[in-house]
Parts: sequence; C-alpha cells; structure tokens
Amino acid sequence: MEKCIAESLLFQYLVNDLDEEMGNLVKDHLNQCPLCQKKAEAYSEDYELKQWHDSHQRQQSHPDSQNHPFTEDRLDRLFNSTVSSIQRSNLQQLEKDSSKSTQRPSQSSSATFNRKLEQDTIRVVGNYHLIKKIGQGGMGVVYLAIHAHLKKQVVLKLLLNSDWENSNQTQRFYREMELVGQLDHPNIVKATDAGETDETCFLVMEYLEGHDLKKILKIERALSITAACSILRQAANGFQYIHNNNLIHRDIKPSNLFLTTAGKIKILDLGLAGLSHSERSFSDLTDSNCIMGSAYYMAPEQALNVKSIDQRSDIYSLGCTFYQLLTGRLPFKKNTPVETIIAHREDTAPHLSDYLPEIPEPLEELFQSMIQKDPNDRIQTMAEIVKKIDAFLAQEEDIHFSETSDTNLTHSQELIQLCQNTDLSPPVEALNQYSSTLFQPTYRFWNKKNILLLIMGVVLLNTGLLYFMGFNLPQPHPIPIPKISPEEAQNQRAAAEWALKHECELTLRLASGSNILVNNTSKGLPKNDFQILKLKLYHDQPLDKNFLSPLKNIMSLKELRLDDCVLGDDALVPIKGLTSLTLLDIHSTNLTDKGLSHISELKNLKTLSMKSNPKLTDAGLQVLNQLTRLGDVDLARLKITDKGIAFIQNNPKLFKLNISDTKVSDASIPHIIALKVLKTLRIKNTEISEKGIEEIRNAFKDHDPVSFD
Repeated sequence: MEKCIAESLLFQYLVNDLDEEMGNLVKDHLNQCPLCQKKAEAYSEDYELKQWHDSHQRQQSHPDSQNHPFTEDRLDRLFNSTVSSIQRSNLQQLEKDSSKSTQRPSQSSSATFNRKLEQDTIRVVGNYHLIKKIGQGGMGVVYLAIHAHLKKQVVLKLLLNSDWENSNQTQRFYREMELVGQLDHPNIVKATDAGETDETCFLVMEYLEGHDLKKILKIERALSITAACSILRQAANGFQYIHNNNLIHRDIKPSNLFLTTAGKIKILDLGLAGLSHSERSFSDLTDSNCIMGSAYYMAPEQALNVKSIDQRSDIYSLGCTFYQLLTGRLPFKKNTPVETIIAHREDTAPHLSDYLPEIPEPLEELFQSMIQKDPNDRIQTMAEIVKKIDAFLAQEEDIHFSETSDTNLTHSQELIQLCQNTDLSPPVEALNQYSSTLFQPTYRFWNKKNILLLIMGVVLLNTGLLYFMGFNLPQPHPIPIPKISPEEAQNQRAAAEWALKHECELTLRLASGSNILVNNTSKGLPKNDFQILKLKLYHDQPLDKNFLSPLKNIMSLKELRLDDCVLGDDALVPIKGLTSLTLLDIHSTNLTDKGLSHISELKNLKTLSMKSNPKLTDAGLQVLNQLTRLGDVDLARLKITDKGIAFIQNNPKLFKLNISDTKVSDASIPHIIALKVLKTLRIKNTEISEKGIEEIRNAFKDHDPVSFD
C-alpha cells in the first residue's frame, strides 16, 4: 500500500469497518505516511487536533527535533476518539507521553491537505472554512467548520439577515454572542470566537460529538429512569448557573439539550435568554411583547407576558422536558398553538404513573412540583431539583430492577451505561430565590381580555407578524406495534389469561403503542391485540418444567421476574428460547446449578439477579461466559469463590456487580479491574482486603466504584 489511502478506506478504518487483514495494512501505512496521518488527524476530536497543532508549532521552532511515526497507542486512541455514536461509552483518554512528539507534515502534505480543504469548503467566514450545513432556524444557519490554521473542527452559527445592522434579530444574535462568551460551566456549550464579516456576524462554538435530545427521542421514543435522571440533574445544574448570572433561558426543550458521547449534557441556544430587570431592560428585544419559546414546553405565565417571568418558568419547561424523556409524550399537546398554550393553563397536569406504573414516588413528586400552574407553588430553584435527584439516586440502589426500559431499540442499556459513567459536576448553589422580581401572579384567573390578547398574539404569530421560536416542533406519538398474525395474537392472549389466573402482574403494549399495567384486580384484558412486555409472577408453589410453558412463544417478553418463587431444576426450560429477554430476576428461588444452566441461550440479557440462592456454586456461574451483553449482575449471598468470579471475564459491558456476602477475595481483583466500564461494585462482607480495595480504586481513577451498601 505505497499510495495514499483513499479517504473512504481511511474512514472505514477509523470507524472499525474493515476486516482484520485490511485493518492491519491501513495501520501499517499510517505508521509511514505523514499525509495520511494528517488526514486522520483532521477526522479526529479536538484534543487530537490541538495536540497536532502544538507539536507542529514546536517542530517549526525546533526543526532539528526527531520525528516519530504514530505509536500503537496513538492509533488506537485516534480510532476511539473518532467514533461519534451515542451508544458508545466514553473511553478514558490515555495520558500523553511528553517524551514523544507527532510527526511534522511536509510542505507538500500540508499543501495537499489545504487543497482538499478548499475543495470541500462551501464558504469562508474569517478564518473558518464552512464545510457542511448542520442546522437552520428562523434567524440563522449552523455549519460544521474548520479553522484555517488550527485545522480544528468547530460549529459556526451565521446570522442570515439583509438588514443586519438594525434588526432585532441582529440584536438577539449579539446578545447570544455576549452571553455564551461570558458563561463558563461544564453543562453549557462554550463559545470560542465571534466576529463580523461580509456584512453579517457569526458565533463560533465548541464542536460536540453526540445528538440533541430531540433526535435521541425520535430514535428511543422514551428513555430509562437512569438516563432521564442523569440528564435532568446535569441540565438543572447548568440552568442554576445561568440563573445565578441573572439570566432566564426561556426556550428549554429537548432540541436545546445536547448529549455528548461522553455522557455530558450541554445547554444550547441562549439567543432567547433574558436578563433580569435588575441588569437590563427587556424593551430593546421585546417591544412587541411577543410570545417567545416553544408552546409545547411553555409555562402559563410566559405565554401571557414575556416580561412577567422568572427562573420558575424555566423550571416548568424543564419539567415538561423531563416528562417527555420518560414517557415519549408531551404533557400538553393540542391541535393548534393556541389550544396547547391554553391547555398549559387550564388542563390538569398528567402523572408519570399514568404511563409508567413503576415510576418511583419521589420522581412523581418532583415532576408535579415542577409543573404547577402557579409559580409560587412550584419548586423554586434548579438547585433544589439537583438536590432531590442526588438524594433519589443515592437511595435507589436497585434502580435497574425498577425502571422502565422497554424501548424499541437495543441501545437503551448502552445509553443507561453512558449516563451512569458520566462525571457529574458539583451542585451549583442558588444565589437568589429567583432571578427576577418582575413576576406578579395576576394571571391566576384568565379574564376575557387576557384570552383575547393571547388569541390575537398567536394569530399574529401564525401570520408571521410576531417572532416565534417554535419552528420544527417535535410531535412524538406512541409507536404502534407491527400488525401481528392471528396465531401470535392468540398465543399472547392465552399467555396473558394464564398469567392473570396465576396472579401475575403484566405490562402490555397495545396496538396503538401505549403501555398498560394489568393484574388480577383489573377489569380484564384489552379487547384488541396486544403484546406482553413484562411479567411478574407471584406463586408460592414449586415450579416444574411445564409451569412456564405458556410463555415459550412470547417473543415480545423483555422482563421476567420470578423472584421468591421456588424453581425446580427444569423450571426454566420453557423460556430458554426467549431471546427477547433483557431482564431476568431469579433471586431467592432455591435455584441450582443445573436449573441456572437453561438460561445460557438468552443472549440479549442485560440485567440478571440471582442473589440469595444458597445452592448455586462456582460451577453454575459458567453460564455467565455465554451472556456477553450483561451490564448489571447481582451475585450477593451466593456460595461462590474466586473460581466463580473468573467467569465474568467475557462480560465487557458489565457496569454494576454485586458480590456482597460471598467468599470472593483479592485473587479476583485482576478480573474485576478488567471490567473497564464498571461503575458500581458492592463488596460488603467479602474477603477482599483493604489493600485490595485500594488497588481496585486506583484502577478506576475517574471514579470510585467500591460500595459497601
């Protein structure tokens, strides 16, 4: 491979889409070719580009310094940093060896790169080459860009306005430039540059890998409790920082919250952010007193008067967003913006438990406190939200067994893992109870004058006479189940009838896509077709090989809870073909090694609890070798030793492991620290020494996984 690598081939290598032989050829070529190294750098993340630039500057200052080709570690790091998929957990960045420097590209390679950059450039704005349009709103367009000298990827927001010197849009754009430049918080997108050129202005921000929550919701439909809580906690912390700076965002919605591949939430679009009255008058931006924000997430007082809001309006909008993250639905959705805005004011707020029967009560209470109609009745600061989420997560140690995760994609567990592995920034304390003293709750009763003014405003809004930031509003709907055959429908109904006869609790997905909880106190099964998603069995008699046979063809079943039942050696035989299962709870079931062996074909299992089964031994844990997608495993109170723990080495996705009250010792430490994404390790009453605990903690420098709960 003497000639330079084709860009398509290089990209395939970087996203791990080549077979081993071709991959090795490309890697060997990269070790020798400065030009291809430079191309690879251009595809890599900001850290790598900065490293290249710094090295390049050093080489120019010291031309006699020795060049080094890419090391094996550097190539691996380059590959890991280039994959931009939301399902990939953030890999720890390897520390840079200060004794090594990257190879300085020759004049010819630099010229070739510049020619390629010129070919791909749509437009040049200052020092930035605009490469690709990645978004557009009512006032501007957003581009992926590359700095002409640093070769660094950035996001450039360009104002599109012919009367740019005098327009309100330009004033708003300058506000955003100023605000983003002043704010510095891990959960707020960072501005790196701004300026004017060719009779327009632009704002340059950090390049983020990942997706905004609107896009994620289109894919996932709804998120798990773990992911939603992590997102809410990070967002609330960032918004508290904004509020402490006497600002109100005013346009909180999923599309303005960005989840990076590192699991970080970044707050976007501060263009509507309003300064509190004590800092600056609103008159320059709201002369028309127009409605600003998105109707699906807008607080009642915000729709009535944009000048009469404070940070509690942001809390309401974040509550609506939290509801959508968990349920995949909007809390208030009508046919028109007018009807939606009035619904926020008049309709009773929904409950999370209407769609998520298993939602923990603290989260239901938090949600209700965020979306009260009267701001005085709401939770008063974002800092309080952070504290409540932190308290909930600290107490909910078994969250993975209680959360709803029946999404339509197979990547939900990876999203949970991504959010759990995120380092959360310290809580931001509230400096003031609320950011503005302007609000007076005079809107409590909507008189005819107020309703008339609202309708007039929205009519003007719809005719384009008022600016409304509700363009491209998301309209998620429950995803209907595919039409099922008469035979499957009959199997599903027969299994459900059997389950209710034996006092089971079921979660069913209806043909419309919505879920319902059914048990023996319900009025009966739905008349239309449905699929069984979850089943919890309450049964005090031993289960033989025939008992679970009605479930053997229920390929929609994702969660099966048999805890506290008595399982015979062949009790699990009927379910061994249910490859749809992602959660199996068989703790306290008197299970034996032979009985456990029947789950070896459940290749999609991600959560497995088999604690408190005294008949299970090290030999029985061999089944873990074949369940390579496991993320959460509970082995507490089993008669197992280090021999059994050795079987976890084929579980690279394991992020939660409970081995409390076992005979596991320091001999298992190599297997434990090999679990690169391990987040929580419970080791209460084990034989692991203090020295061993310290070794485990040192292996996970970014967090402490050890827990004695």
